[in-house]
Amino acid sequence: MSVDVRTPSRTPSRVPEERPSGSGALRTLARQVVGEQDGGDGATHVTVLGAGGTGKSAALAELATAYRAVGVTVVDAQNAPGPEAVTAPLVVLADDAHRLPAGSLGRLRGLLSHPLVRVVVAYRAWPRPPALQELVEAMAGDRRLVVLGPLHRDAVRACAEQHLGPAVPSAVVDTVLRQTGGLPALVEPMLRGLAAGGGARPDAGQLRHGTGTGTTGTPGPLGERILADLADLDECTRSVLHALAAGAPLDADLLADLLAVPSEGADLVQRAQATGALLPTGEVVPAIREALLRSTPNDVTRALRRRLFVLLLERGEEPVELARTLAADRIREPRAARLLVEHADAALRESPVLAGALLSDAADVGAPAASLAVRRALAAALVGDLDAALQWADPALRDESAPDHRPAAGVTAAVLAHRGLLGSTADLYRLAGPHRAGSAALALLATGARDEAEAELAAAQGATRGRAPNIVSGCESLMARGVLESIRPGPSTAEAATTALSTLTRAAALLEPVGRTALLMDTPAALAALVALHTGELGSAQSVLERALAADVGGPPARPRHLLLLAWTAMLRGRMATAAGQLAEAQAGRGPLEPRDELFLRALEVGLARRASDLPALLRAWGRAREAVVRHPVDLFALLPLGELVVAAARLGETARLAPHLAEAGALLGRLGDPPLWSTSLHWSGAQAAIVMGDPAMLQPHAAALVGAARTSFYAAVLADAGRSWLRVLTGDVDASAVLSAAERLAGIGLTWDGSRLAGQAAARAVRSADRACLLQCARALSGEEPGSPPSGQADDAGRAPAGPTGVLSPREREIAARVVEGLTYREIGGRLYISAKTVEHHVSRMRQRLGASNRSDLLARLRAELAEES
Repeated sequence: MSVDVRTPSRTPSRVPEERPSGSGALRTLARQVVGEQDGGDGATHVTVLGAGGTGKSAALAELATAYRAVGVTVVDAQNAPGPEAVTAPLVVLADDAHRLPAGSLGRLRGLLSHPLVRVVVAYRAWPRPPALQELVEAMAGDRRLVVLGPLHRDAVRACAEQHLGPAVPSAVVDTVLRQTGGLPALVEPMLRGLAAGGGARPDAGQLRHGTGTGTTGTPGPLGERILADLADLDECTRSVLHALAAGAPLDADLLADLLAVPSEGADLVQRAQATGALLPTGEVVPAIREALLRSTPNDVTRALRRRLFVLLLERGEEPVELARTLAADRIREPRAARLLVEHADAALRESPVLAGALLSDAADVGAPAASLAVRRALAAALVGDLDAALQWADPALRDESAPDHRPAAGVTAAVLAHRGLLGSTADLYRLAGPHRAGSAALALLATGARDEAEAELAAAQGATRGRAPNIVSGCESLMARGVLESIRPGPSTAEAATTALSTLTRAAALLEPVGRTALLMDTPAALAALVALHTGELGSAQSVLERALAADVGGPPARPRHLLLLAWTAMLRGRMATAAGQLAEAQAGRGPLEPRDELFLRALEVGLARRASDLPALLRAWGRAREAVVRHPVDLFALLPLGELVVAAARLGETARLAPHLAEAGALLGRLGDPPLWSTSLHWSGAQAAIVMGDPAMLQPHAAALVGAARTSFYAAVLADAGRSWLRVLTGDVDASAVLSAAERLAGIGLTWDGSRLAGQAAARAVRSADRACLLQCARALSGEEPGSPPSGQADDAGRAPAGPTGVLSPREREIAARVVEGLTYREIGGRLYISAKTVEHHVSRMRQRLGASNRSDLLARLRAELAEES
């Protein structure tokens, strides 16, 4: 118990500030009180004030022991003699003085002025009979006031160590404190029950036993104490506590209406507080609440809660938690159902988990299940439970007359997109209405139906003209237009890539404020990352994905996709440990991934094993990857994993297994006009497969395709140059200077591992020892094995500082830009940075393209501005 000691002297303002707690503190206090009185310095009388269960009787017992220890006689108030009979020092103890009859209190008052008598009175704050009030007022000028309260945590721990031994787990102390509210009358019985049930480290079942009943329903020590205290209460006080335990707020007027008793003079709140059963928040102590509800017939509690709900509604409140309690009790209440549905609709925008729970409760309390089905489907989809989403949406989808038919189509479309069924996805988005035309067009583009996608966007624009678009539909339209730009025929792939990436990045930024609860077939961040990965803009891919993860765009269903694409970015850069960590994070705490994410996951496992030259791991990963490929149809957004698996298949002699999928991918790209932005990476994978197999003839068509795309794409030009170098290396014609240039350019577009491998293979075939040494040094530098290279977390694939997430230029480009501004030649820059002049030229060309410079003087001005902004 906490103890507040106030010692008024002749002026009531003298209040000591000590607040000890626990039985040891009471013992110390008792000795102090007796010592002060024995010395003549202390107050004559003592009052002990506290709610029920705070230890007033224990305090009186300690005082009695202390008085007897110094030879003072102690008697109970009922045995107190008259003033004329007192001839020696005497202490009179009055426990539960609020219950004593007026005559007994009057006799105590008559003893106050006797010089040999000390009166010690313990009482509750309520009730306060007039005779008790007069007694306390008569003592006011010459008394010491002790106010008792709940035990604090250290005192509970001390008690626990007495019963359970030293080193009591903190969880046990916290449970005891939480269940008992720190009331000494409850703490001790609970600890005795725990000691009897399991010693110093009780399990969860023993904790439950200590707090109330065991598995057999037999009350433990704590339950027995609480039931005895409840039986000692008058009917009105017990009713008040039961109402509070059932969920009523601590409001006298409301309690009076609820219990149908006059509020005036009823002192309902004081009744409850005086029992000690309430926490400072006004809630009932958990162990007492459990006992009250368990010992009261269920029909009484259910009826009380229903009346309470109606009263709170009439007062203009929205008792959501009480409505959920009604649902748990299976009480049919239409008003509670409406309230829960309203709050569920609001929660869908913030917390789909809560929304799903509220909708479930609304159904339990009487809302028609059919009217909630699509809302429940949406909530389930947003938390990643796609099976449940399909189950809830399917009835409304099959019933064309259902009011939620169109929303059901939208939910189902998004789920099927996660499972790779984009053909069905497009049809369902069309069914969902013109405001979902962006997603319908996106699904059509992914399956190669460009003309249909353009028609869908045009028709939707006419159908929605004059209506204000919402953020989600606007984002969907931007995503479709961004992908459409990436495949639109034109003179420059670089221009298409820049436009597409810009559009998709804007869509990602638009969605961020509401993206956590937006259910889409794919996120704009994922699509922007795919475009960036297909064009060598790895810095942009990383930036947009990290922003999407930070904003939790798409919620739980989209998080694995963002992490897997981030891991893919790290793998291409040669940061294998980072990629493996992100891959593991994508799987953490989840069941099986959806087919789209599963395909990327398995391809990543294959890619990491191949790059580590771990044949056993590659064989295991390949077995899982074959199943993932079968489960996921080929679409435009699945070309990256397909390309990685093509290379692994060549390594394992399994190329025939992927032939149908490659043919399907070729047909898809053909329907889209063979857009270089999307086809280049697949051709590079085909070239790598030929390299693995050592087959120059197989390499030839892919190299030709890369050369054709190089006319309009810098990315393709770098890959074409690398392909030519590979072809010459495979035929034994090793030009060390050309190989070094090609390897460095591969690293410049983020393909560091590929550059390192090219240099290493060339070194193995080089005839001149000087060429071998130079090529090996390049291979080690690009792979991060060069002595003194910075840690992978601080350097990019070429051992340089990583690109900033928001900068226009990469760190390597900024190094070159600074020297270009100084006026150095390409050869001089290359000599200082240990790269070829050709590589410097390519970097400068790329910077001019990125910054949109029209000539050299314009480029220099833009570079100066960029470097100044960075500073």
